[in-house]
Order: sequence, then C-alpha cells, then structure tokens
Amino acid sequence: MRDLGMDDFANSGPKGAKALDPKNQRIFDLMARVRSTYFKTKNDDELLVKLRRIERGIQDGREPGHALIVMGESGAGKSTIVEKALKSLATLKDYDDGYGNEMRPILYVIAPPSCTMTDLAAEILERLGYESASIGRGASVYHKLQRSLKNYGVRLLVIDEFQHVLEAPKIKGPAYVTNTMKNMLQDKSWPVHLVLVGLPEIEAVVDRDPAEQMERRTDPLTLANLSFKEDGEYVEWIVNTLVEDRAGLRMSSDQPHEFVERLMHGARSRFGLIMHLITYAIEDALEAGHDEVSTENWIEAYARLAKSKGTDDNVFAEPAWRSIIRPVNRDGSLGPVAPIKSPKKGRK
Repeated sequence: MRDLGMDDFANSGPKGAKALDPKNQRIFDLMARVRSTYFKTKNDDELLVKLRRIERGIQDGREPGHALIVMGESGAGKSTIVEKALKSLATLKDYDDGYGNEMRPILYVIAPPSCTMTDLAAEILERLGYESASIGRGASVYHKLQRSLKNYGVRLLVIDEFQHVLEAPKIKGPAYVTNTMKNMLQDKSWPVHLVLVGLPEIEAVVDRDPAEQMERRTDPLTLANLSFKEDGEYVEWIVNTLVEDRAGLRMSSDQPHEFVERLMHGARSRFGLIMHLITYAIEDALEAGHDEVSTENWIEAYARLAKSKGTDDNVFAEPAWRSIIRPVNRDGSLGPVAPIKSPKKGRK
C-alpha cells in the first residue's frame, strides 16, 4: 500500500473558480487520501512479470513486437492495475531527445465506444497531440500513425477498453482488426509492442488470425477475482485501513452480521467494485458529518452502486442477503436483481 501522488489531486479545480467551503474541502481532501491509496492483489505480480518480458524485448531491439492481452470481468479493476504496473517500467519513461522533443515510449489510450480501426488510429494521433482536423481519414491516417509512433518513440502501445474495437461494425470484416494489430507488431522499421485491456471477449483478436501468427506473439492474462476464503482477511484489513488510517473515521459497533462476506458478495468478488463500495460508504459518512462508518452508510453505498433505493434487495440490509445476486453491467455498475423463478406446478 502506498500513495499514488497526492499532488495530482490538490488544486485540481478550474483556475479562478471559487474555493470549496470548509466542509466540502475537508471531504475532498480525505477522499483524495482514500482514493490515492493502492492495494496490491495476487494479479499485480503476474502482470508485472509479463510486462517485464515486453520491456526486455524492447531493449533487445531485434525481436518483433509482442502483445499482452489483459482480460477481466467488468469491475475487476483492470485499468487501475495496468496503470500502476506501467509505472514500474523504468526504462520506458518519457524523456527529452536532446532537441526539445518529448519522447513517449509508453502511450496509453482508451478506445471510444463503437470504435473502428480508423477511429482508434485517430484517437492515438490525438493523444500524440494532433488536432482532429489535421488527422484525415482512410489509408492516410494509418500512414500518419505509423510515422508518428516512430517520431514520438512509442514502443509500447496500451489500448484500454479494447472490446469497443471488436464491437464496432466492420465493413472489412473482423479479421481486419487482427491484421492491423499484427502489422504493428511485425513492422520491421519500428515494431510496436501492444497491451490490450478489456473484457474477456477481446481474446477473439487472436482467434481471428487464420495464420496463427498472432497467437505466437500473444501472452494472455486473465485477472482473477477475489474469494472470501483466500482474501476475506485482506479485504477486512483494507476496509479498516481506509476507514481509520486514511479517512480518520471509525467502524461503528453496529456492523451487519457477516459484514466482509456481504461486502464481497455484493461486489461480486470483483476488486474494483469492492473498492467502490468502500469509498462510497466512507464518503456517505463524511457527507453526513459522522465520525464513524455504520451499517446505514454501507446500505447507501450499495444502493448507489446498484442505483436502487430499496432495502429489500440490498445485501447490507436484507437477512437473506445471499439470495441477492445482481449482474455486473459492462460499465462496472450493478444491474437489477434477477427474479427468482418459481417452480412450475404440474397437473394434478
């Protein structure tokens, strides 16, 4: 556990804007402390091992590019773990080339919804500083992208939410996405390594290559969810650390029975959702002016994540909480509780 840089949160409002009132400023500061605290899981070490392989391949210079596919369900915390791990690649930090140009060995982009390959290329160029009006369309955008990746020294391209690329309507067929990715890896003049991050279906980018070249250059990693048996004590420690050490609050004595199990069940054992519930509960307590986090705050946190105000389908309020099972939407929010089907009555 360590802070990710409190300066990133300080004075982040619009310049010239009126300052927050003292109460809201206190909440802002405490929530910044809470949200900036990083907790490792069993996925961190495995991801870093695979990224180190890519880092060594880049240093070698003789190898073609490789792709790491990081997959996980909605709410698993994929983006957070990848962003944290990338900071550990010391040889791939931004640097000045000696002529006043900033080189960007790692470029991180988020694929927009329903993103075609042309849209993705344009998004990458915008991240490199190009004005959208000057990017162009069609084949010219790919030539500009190829030159720009080399000009900016990009060796590792990270594409988050990659499922958006696979979901977009394809005029040229689904294999076109795979071929474009493969060409980036195989470019002899400037091979680029890839990290593709998204939902489990993004592994289809490998299946769409009939020559199976993509498979040889791809390393998949599926992020594992937590389990109460193995991780329950760790989750309890995270709760106490954030509530007490980071927010300066206390856990009230009225915590619901089997609290940690309820928390993990309500978050579908997905680390990102667990963290959301904890931060929501802390924020609710601070907004109410309380000095402790109570059952009431956990109920409100779950209702906020599920966008539901009822308590009969709330895991922190309902005695039969194990029967409350919600799907996780693609945006990481909780969906409605699935109705329980009653058994059909047979004829008498």
